[in-house]
Amino acid sequence: MKVKYENVSFNYSSTAALKNISCEFDSGKTILVAGHNGSGKSTFLKLMNGILKPTEGRVILGEIATDGKRTSELARLCALSFQNPDDQLFAQSVKKELRFGIDNIGGGDGLYDSIVDTLHLGGQLQSNPYALVYAMRRLVVIGATAAMGTPILALDEPTAGLSIREKEYLGNLISFLKARGTTVVIVTHDLNFMLPYSDDMLLLSHGGVQFSGGRDEFFTRSDARDLMKRSGIGYPMYARISSALDLEKAAFDADEIAEWARKKRAGVTQRTNGQHQLEGA
Repeated sequence: MKVKYENVSFNYSSTAALKNISCEFDSGKTILVAGHNGSGKSTFLKLMNGILKPTEGRVILGEIATDGKRTSELARLCALSFQNPDDQLFAQSVKKELRFGIDNIGGGDGLYDSIVDTLHLGGQLQSNPYALVYAMRRLVVIGATAAMGTPILALDEPTAGLSIREKEYLGNLISFLKARGTTVVIVTHDLNFMLPYSDDMLLLSHGGVQFSGGRDEFFTRSDARDLMKRSGIGYPMYARISSALDLEKAAFDADEIAEWARKKRAGVTQRTNGQHQLEGA
């Protein structure tokens, strides 16, 4: 489902959290939302699923404007996993937590087994979620939100507290949902993890848009580093390595770096061999 913000502003009392935000993301895309603390990222997500309503402008999901809908109605379109998982847990077992959306909101039964397997929650189904360690509680909440089967899934800082292995589980879930055509919107400071999965990026700073568009488009910009700096974000590791290696375009994980490096080395070797042949002729 498509996501569109039309000149959206939101104020908390007299404080402006978002200022005249306009952006649009196509259905089935995975969108990375980044910015410094206080830039408006969480507010952006809460406007998407109707917990908050714009002070000005419109948020449109598909063809539906959120300002005319109750949050309970929008929950069928956009499910949101909060930054603090303990704010969402309520069931007495992991299984009941994961099945809530399926049994009460209309998520698909087919999602349940896939999410349990992907997030490796099978051994915890009878456990009380509050008895789990923090990282597992986060995975349970992410899984329960995804199990609702909404066309849009919004995740707020989903990697916080996760180990490398647990991040891998999350990455597999994102890939699974993307293959299903779900629009996934993720607020995160963890760009090194999220960039390989992202199609589009939204950079926020002090409630305003610094950049909105394709990931690859962003990293071809000559001012990409400055835009990230103004948004309070460090330039991601693999993009820095790509620049140091003078690769043709930014890579976003170790495998991409290795592949580009192999191609570049092969090209240099081929040219060198040709030069030697010419000189020896």
